[in-house]
Amino acid sequence: MTGTTGIAGSTAAATRTLTFTVTGEEKIHCAGCEQRITRALLRLHGVQSVHASAQNQEVLAMVDPTQVGPDQVRAKLRQLGYKAEPQGVAL
Repeated sequence: MTGTTGIAGSTAAATRTLTFTVTGEEKIHCAGCEQRITRALLRLHGVQSVHASAQNQEVLAMVDPTQVGPDQVRAKLRQLGYKAEPQGVAL
């Protein structure tokens, strides 16, 4: 099964889905990588769910935009060693 989803905290009234494509040399290789990304992003306050895909080299994060933004998610991905570019979001 590709991808891992997790739910953290309560569901906010307004949510936003952030999509990132992994573009650097370090790729999402396996389910372990997907789980590592999911656990790390869920620790960010305001991240409600995460789907990381080794197959598509994408990370989708459902967030409360009043608590976390694309720059914080991108910084966490960078901290994990992944260069990721946001899709459809101006940083």
